[in-house]
This record gives sequence, structure tokens and C-alpha cells, in this order.
Amino acid sequence: MKTKLLTLMALTFPLISAADHHGPGPSAPVETWSCTLKAGKTLEDVRKVGRMVADVGQARNDPLAQWLFTPFTGEMSEGRFILMTGWPSFASMGTSFQGFFGEGAGDEVMAAWLATASCDTRNFYTAETLHNTIE
Repeated sequence: MKTKLLTLMALTFPLISAADHHGPGPSAPVETWSCTLKAGKTLEDVRKVGRMVADVGQARNDPLAQWLFTPFTGEMSEGRFILMTGWPSFASMGTSFQGFFGEGAGDEVMAAWLATASCDTRNFYTAETLHNTIE
């Protein structure tokens, strides 16, 4: 599972960099949640939570990005997904976490999240762009 997750991150995280930067980039922190939808919930509910996260980040001027991974091979358990959030630096991640969790800006988001998904794992990684030729 970890190998699959790292492969997904390696393929997706380069999308955070600008298309003009085709060379290696600095590492940046990412957070992953490996989850299953709760009864009656859909991936659209996950997308709604993602929009809520974006709104909180925008209101606080916190730069961040999110990706939603859904399997199309391998273990195809219904409702399984991975949500990944990335920041441009550890300082940015810290500021974002302070506002989101410490100051309560994310309280409504977390209530919606907990109603949407059950998550087996939450992990933190650093990711770096090795190359990016995606326009």
C-alpha cells in the first residue's frame, strides 16, 4: 500500500509546480488520508469538503493544494480513496495547521469530513519534483 501511495504521489505532486519548471524542485510537505466513504456518502461529498478546505485556505491566505486519488486497478473496495494535501513549505504548513486546527478555522470542515469518511491512516511525507513535462 505504501508503495502504491508513494507512486501516486510521485506521479501527482509534480502538478503543483508551474509548467515552465521542468527540472527538479525543492521538497514540500504533503499529508495523506487513506479513507473509505461512510454509508450514504459519495465522492462528491469529499469534493465538497475539499472546496471547504480551499475556502478556509483562501480566507487565511494559506497556499495549499489537494488531490483526490481513486483506484482503477488493484484493490477496488467500494468507496476507497486517498486525499492528499500539499503546502509549498513546512512554514506554510505550520501556519495553515495553526489556523485550521489551533484557531478553529477548520472546525466546520472537520465536522463535515468526519461525517463523510472513515480513515485508516493519516501520514505526512515530503515530496519533490524530479521532473515535470506536463503542460
